[in-house]
Amino acid sequence: MWYVIQTFGGEEERTAHMIRKGISPCYIEECFIPKRERMKKFHGCWNKVEEILFHGYVFVISEKPEGMYRELMQIPKLTKILGRERDYFIPLNEEEERFVRRIGDEEHRTSISKVVVGEDKMVRVVDGPLKDYMGNVVEVNLHKREAKIQVQFMKRRVELYMGIEMIERG
Repeated sequence: MWYVIQTFGGEEERTAHMIRKGISPCYIEECFIPKRERMKKFHGCWNKVEEILFHGYVFVISEKPEGMYRELMQIPKLTKILGRERDYFIPLNEEEERFVRRIGDEEHRTSISKVVVGEDKMVRVVDGPLKDYMGNVVEVNLHKREAKIQVQFMKRRVELYMGIEMIERG
């Protein structure tokens, strides 16, 4: 099952490192931070960069949540485990887990989607992780080369920014 751990913004990498070092491997299969690729301009040149997709969150896969929970409480800077109710917490639901799996690769990295802009100024995704989520796009910023999508995640509506690249029609 996939669990989401909330931490302080900017502390995701440090928290994930502490979890990987401090939690017994018998309790966690994987600890990761989903990232996105996007293009960013530095000194007049476009460069591919990686950024955190879900700010303030670390993901953990575990089939033994009770033991993981006991050991997680020993990790400093951990604010809370999302979905926790009383002495237990709940995993992502199937739809949320499927979403994170579909937009990312094996390393949980969301690649840049390729888009074309039609004569009618409509943006169409032709390839990449956004292709299945075009209906969720609420804003496209061609100058920043990113699209904002809205999805249901952990029982609330969240906005995610995903990288896009404009291509010429063939």
